[in-house]
Formats: sequence, structure tokens, C-alpha cells
Amino acid sequence: MSEGDTWLELQAHKKRQDSLRERIQRRKKERQGILSAPTEDVPAKTDDNNSAATASDSSSTVKETAVETKPEPAPAMRKSNPELEKWILKYLSDKNLSIPIDSLQLLDTWSKTNESTDSVSHDDITGLVEKLAVQNFITTKTGQSSQGKCCTLVTEVDFSKLEAIVEELEVSSVSSGPQVSKKRKRDKTRSREGSKSRDTSPVSKDRKKTHNDDIQSMLSTMTTIQTETKKVGEDILDLLNIKSAKEQLIVEKFKSQGGANVQEFCEDGTREECKRNRSTGDICKKVHFRKIIQKHTDESLGDCSFLNTCFHMDTCKYVHYEVDYTGVVKDKKMEDKDKSEMTMSTTVGNITLIPPQWIQCDLRYLDVSVIGKFSVVMADPPWDIHMELPYGTMSDDEMRKLAVPKLQDEGYIFLWVTGRAMELGRECLKLWGYERCDELIWVKTNQLQRLIRTGRTGHWLNHGKEHCLIGVKGKVSNMNKGLDCDVLVAEVRSTSHKPDEIYGLIERLSPGTRKVELFGRPHNVQPNWLTLGNQLDGVRLLEPDVVERFKVKYPNGIQQLTPSK
Repeated sequence: MSEGDTWLELQAHKKRQDSLRERIQRRKKERQGILSAPTEDVPAKTDDNNSAATASDSSSTVKETAVETKPEPAPAMRKSNPELEKWILKYLSDKNLSIPIDSLQLLDTWSKTNESTDSVSHDDITGLVEKLAVQNFITTKTGQSSQGKCCTLVTEVDFSKLEAIVEELEVSSVSSGPQVSKKRKRDKTRSREGSKSRDTSPVSKDRKKTHNDDIQSMLSTMTTIQTETKKVGEDILDLLNIKSAKEQLIVEKFKSQGGANVQEFCEDGTREECKRNRSTGDICKKVHFRKIIQKHTDESLGDCSFLNTCFHMDTCKYVHYEVDYTGVVKDKKMEDKDKSEMTMSTTVGNITLIPPQWIQCDLRYLDVSVIGKFSVVMADPPWDIHMELPYGTMSDDEMRKLAVPKLQDEGYIFLWVTGRAMELGRECLKLWGYERCDELIWVKTNQLQRLIRTGRTGHWLNHGKEHCLIGVKGKVSNMNKGLDCDVLVAEVRSTSHKPDEIYGLIERLSPGTRKVELFGRPHNVQPNWLTLGNQLDGVRLLEPDVVERFKVKYPNGIQQLTPSK
């Protein structure tokens, strides 16, 4: 089937669905008109009979001439029979009915099951059957009965449509009640009041609601084409989600040794709240929090906006929290494990990571040639963002003049920026010889693992995130691209304390290579990293070639890493 045929079939199906409700409403109106219509059809029928009788008295020659020269007269109007029509609808809507069935069988069944005084002819049955065929409720064709008589055969029946019409007729009959008298028909006020009272009856409302639900369910049923299209889409998604051999190899390569050792926080917060919300009696094994209630705490005020980052916890009247370690099993081996013994698994084997190294210095005056080249540079500069900060800042010109280009010939740089420093950071990347290739966002959460809504930065809006520009220099190789996402969701800690997850992301990107962090503090020191900053404690260098160059350049140690007078 071509795409054009598929589109036309879809459009035709949608039109049939859209018109189903309209046809039901029109059928209801027609039935109401049939019930209330007077018998003005009879004179017309009489006139036609008279004309037919007159025509029969004429000679055969005149008859032949009339047949040849005059158009065929319009068919005679049949008298409507609502009871017969309703019976045919119910009879054909029976799913146990044997199809095909002819009009003579319908006439015979009607005669046996109904004791109506009104005479019903075969033409009446045939007319109603053809009427249902025109309305697309059934499919008919001309044929012969088992006795060899000409009749109309019902070959196909749309049971769903017929059942909906029959149920509509039953609802209408219940809501309308017994046939009203002529006097009540003329009394419009009483009729309106009676219809209102009937419409508000509980039984009528329930039946109408059930009927409407059935119609909606029928209209919302997917077609065969829609079902097949959905199935194909699901199959494509399954194929896309299957990991390739290369992806599985990379996952095994960076799998944490001894398991993830990560425990999930309970979304209910405290253990008491968790017990109230759990319907089962099993114990929640997730990490919970415990309220810190002091003498000055007023629980009616609710939680503190800053929680564990509050500067006035000793006097703050709001509720604070601490981690509840009850029932949490700690792995002492992992806690006591020294960073210097950390290793990383690769396809080649285990690579021993160099223990943390650092140099206490002022980066404006350090000769970076003594520390060599690096594959990755990360910097969290003290930008002058025109706000009061608990640490010293550097001017824009001092940032531009930093000796960052000497740290790399090729590789990546991760540059943390915020506020007005976002534009300045992009400018510095160009001056230092980098091309911005990506950007990472840190979405901040509070101690209870909820999104920060009262950040301490931002001139116009409270900042709940920070940006890290990623630049590339030269033709980098042996980098694992496409492993991690560009969004980190992590808890806020002390001022300017970036999430530790960034180190794992960079190590997976460039495993086993030398890395340097600028403007670092004691909490930033990591295996395989050299940290530079003026808030560190002394100098710790372990690489022999770096130690030798450093002693030659600075024989007196860190005393020479200060501005010359």
C-alpha cells in the first residue's frame, strides 16, 4: 500500500468517526419526527392508486406509448411504522443472528413474534432494510430466498452501530415515558416541566452516562493502521535502547569496584512521615532525615529555607535537619580506603591513579612551566560579579592575563561561570586559545534533595543553577565521548563548593591522564589531580620530574610564590 492510499484511508476513517455522533443525533431526531408525524401519507397513496387504476383502464397501446415517452413515476410513499423499525433494529443487532438473512425471513419472524393489528407487507420490510443500508448500518444485495422468490439479502451488519442506536432508542423511551395525550402536547409549559423532571431522574442520568461512555470508548478505539503504526514505533524504540557491544564494553570499563555504594534518600523525608505514608508494614531501607529541635526552634514556622547552609543555625527559629543513619549499613572498608590506593579499571588493565597533589600559590605569579602539560584543566575563578562574597576576587583584566594557555597543547577546559561572568568566561576562552564546544549545568538541590528556590546569588532572580563552559583545544584523542549527560543534579554545600560528581565525569571522559584544577581549596584535592590555589596548605608534589623542576625554580619553597615587591 502506498503512502497516499494510507493517508486517504486514515482521513476516511477519521471522517467516519467524526460523523458517527452526528448520525446518531440525526437518527434520534428522525425517530422523534416519525413518532409525532400525522398520517398525511395516506391521501398521497390513495391518489397514486387512483392514477394507477385509471392507467389500467387504458388500452395496451397507450400503455406502451406512455412507457416509452413518459418518465417513470415516483415510488409511492409508504406509511411509517416505528414499531416495525424498532423491531428490525433490535433483531439485526443480535450478534447470535445467522447472516445472511433475507427480507422474507424477517417478515415471517415478525408475523410469528408480534400480534400487532397493523398489516405489514414485504415491501415495508424491504423499504426499512434498504433505509438501514443507505445509513451504512448494514450491507444488502438483491437475491432469492430458499423458496426461489426475489428478496433483499442482508449480507453484513455493523453490530456496534446498531447496538448504539438501539440503546439510544431505549434511553429515549425511558426518558419520555408513556405517550402523552393531545391535551398535554398543547400544554407547552407542562411538557417542559415534565421533561425537566424526567431528565433529572437518577436512572435516566445513569443510562445516559453509560451510553455516552460506550460511544466515547467506541470512538477512541484505535484502527488497525494506528495499532500497527504504534507497534512499529515501539519496536524501533526497543532497537534504539539496546546497548551495542561498544557501549557495554564502556560500561564494564567504568563500573565502580565493589558496587556503587550509593544509597537513595527517601522522598518522604523523615522516618516518621515515611511510616505514615506507607500502607504496608515493611521497613523502608532508604536514607531518612531527623529534625533538629532546639530550645529556640518554633516548629510552626516550618523548614528553614537554607537548611544546613544557614549562617545562623545556632539562633534560627526554623526547623533544620540532619541525616538519620538508623538502620543504614556503612561500608567501613570504603570509608577507610586511602585515596592513594585508588585504581581505575580499563580494557588494558588497572591504572593506578596518582595520589592528590597541590601547591599553595597565587596563580597570578606562578610559573606554570614547572608543572608541565595537562589533558584537562578545570577552573572555578573568583569572578568579580559585583556582589558581596566571603572571599577575594580578581579583576577582569587579571583573568584575561592568566597563563592558562601554557598548561595545555591540546585537551579540554572546564570553566565555571555565573552571573555577568558568563560573557567574560566566553571571552577568556577565546583569548586562551579554546573553542567552546559544550556547556554543563549544575542544578542545585538542598539538604532534603529538593530544588533550590532561595539561592543567594542573582540580581533579578534567585539562581538555582550554575554553568560550566567546556572548551576544546587542538585535536584531542583517546577521549570517551557521549558517556555522561550535560546536567548535574547535586546538593549545595558551602559557598563556591562545586559538586564532586564533576570529577567522576571528567575522569570518565579522559581516564588516567594528568589534570589540573585552578583556584582550588582543600576539599578539591583529588587523585590524579594537581590543585593550585592560595587557600591550600603548603606544597605536595609526588611526580619526580615536577619535583625536580619545582626545586630548581623555587629553591626556597612557597615563600617565593608571592608577589614581588
